[in-house]
Amino acid sequence: MKSFTLNLQTRIIFGRGCLSRLGGEAASLGDRCLLVTGRSFARESGYLKTLVEILSESGLKVTVFDKVEPNPSIGTVYKGAEEGSKNNCNLVVALGGGSAMDAAKGVAFLLKSNSKLEENLFPNEVNDALPLIAIPTTCGTGSEVTKYAVLTLVKNHAKRKVVLLGNPLLPKVSILDANLLNHLPKELVAYTGFDALSHALEAYTSKDSTPFSDLLGLEAVRIILENIIEAFRGSPEARENMLYASMLAGMAINFAGTEIVHAMGYYLTNYHNVHHGLANGMLLPHVLRMEIQKGFGKLEDAALRLGLVNGMELVKKIEELVDRVGIPRSLKDLGLEEDELDAMVADALSYERNVNKHPLPLTAEDLKMLFTTAFSGRRFQA
Repeated sequence: MKSFTLNLQTRIIFGRGCLSRLGGEAASLGDRCLLVTGRSFARESGYLKTLVEILSESGLKVTVFDKVEPNPSIGTVYKGAEEGSKNNCNLVVALGGGSAMDAAKGVAFLLKSNSKLEENLFPNEVNDALPLIAIPTTCGTGSEVTKYAVLTLVKNHAKRKVVLLGNPLLPKVSILDANLLNHLPKELVAYTGFDALSHALEAYTSKDSTPFSDLLGLEAVRIILENIIEAFRGSPEARENMLYASMLAGMAINFAGTEIVHAMGYYLTNYHNVHHGLANGMLLPHVLRMEIQKGFGKLEDAALRLGLVNGMELVKKIEELVDRVGIPRSLKDLGLEEDELDAMVADALSYERNVNKHPLPLTAEDLKMLFTTAFSGRRFQA
């Protein structure tokens, strides 16, 4: 058995209505709070007002930073930190999906450090950050239990995903209240759900996987496969199950990381504004199929543990589910052109952090084949 180290720092509060506990949890960590969220959902749903009231009634002074965009840029993180610094904030609360939580982690780091983000990105690790409370409003990113903040660096018209990493970025408290998913459009249930499924399976296949991350990952896979369709249709119970599975998958990647599905998907997100979870849902079946065809027995074992006949049945099950929630069948359907193929391969290979976790030898030709089959579409697979 592999040796491994576990670092479980986050206090997790899970259950419908548990958002009401935010005030007491926050008051134990600080008295001047920066509430970091996105540009529209929090305000339109009424949850921004609710959170401000809960925090204020618990004696905290609240500053709102609601300028986080999807796939937040480093520039946005600096703006959030400026707002927090101006108001002497000593606590950060994140409300939203992965973008809001990742931006909040970057802000928490900057408010405790005199360093620049660009000087502390992976492979460096940060050593301090303000306490953070994370409140997810989607069922996919798992950022509420990870030590990662995935941000976008824009330089010379090129976009690149970069990672801020370190245990101080782990939220001190995560509040998972499935009532917040009631407002989530079904498309985002699908996209974030397949992001969570990708996290679970990539952690399971990662070179850095451990017995513990495997346990978390496989349980997350089981729950997602059983619940994503009903969650997509609006079932509150299924959405709560998806929220739980997303948390498990987030824990799994916190220990094992992600591999090439993420590396391949970043091009789609950066240059075609494809939702991160949608990109993963498009690419995951192709990667799994290749790994199985190359004889990666661990996926065969996973399939058996999930009650399926073999690894290919697992792939077919996933392909059936992505079809049923309306995930496009081909990269062409997302507006990509095959003359981008070489650029896509080069971009994926540049994410060494992910590529190096792929469980099998990997070449540029392997990636080119994967992207080519993704252009052909799922229905063309044997």
